[in-house]
Amino acid sequence: MKIGRFLYKYRSLTPIPLILALLILTKPLLLSLIIGFIISIMGELLRMSSVAYTGLTTRSKNVQTGMLVTNGPYGVVRNPIYAGNFFLSLGIAVAAHAFFPWFILIYIVVFALQYVFIIRYEEVFLEEAFKDEYKDYKAHVPSFFPTFKRYRRGRMIKPDFKIAYRSEKNTVNIAIILYVILVGIFIAQRFVGWWM
Repeated sequence: MKIGRFLYKYRSLTPIPLILALLILTKPLLLSLIIGFIISIMGELLRMSSVAYTGLTTRSKNVQTGMLVTNGPYGVVRNPIYAGNFFLSLGIAVAAHAFFPWFILIYIVVFALQYVFIIRYEEVFLEEAFKDEYKDYKAHVPSFFPTFKRYRRGRMIKPDFKIAYRSEKNTVNIAIILYVILVGIFIAQRFVGWWM
């Protein structure tokens, strides 16, 4: 549990070493930039739609919630924000085309190891907070790979996309900066003959 608590608290900082390695090793192609960008957009849309249901509690450094959200994206997967994180970052890794395909495999392994601990940490909290309600939800909705049968129990939450947009501004800005850097490196490699 200590590992899960630590990784949860610092989950926004743990990708930094991988991002730095990615930028050092990057050799973007036009096709990798396009495919990666599409994957990242899908990830961010999933994140934003998930935050619209949960609100700002997802930005805290400690697990907290006032209610169990089981509709919207949470009706098909228990951790849609983390699934969105996965695709947002996977898109950046694909776009960078760094040490391909090994960097992608390293990213998947590191992501899985980190989030196994984080998800377990959250689940213990949610089981204590919501008891049988969460156990029923957990029994019917998969953790990371979506189900095609939507969960229909629990209170229906109305999404607030204004809060989601405000909450996601930093994430979107960081992704845009990374893509601008990758496009700049692509241009430098192809047209100036510079960069590694």
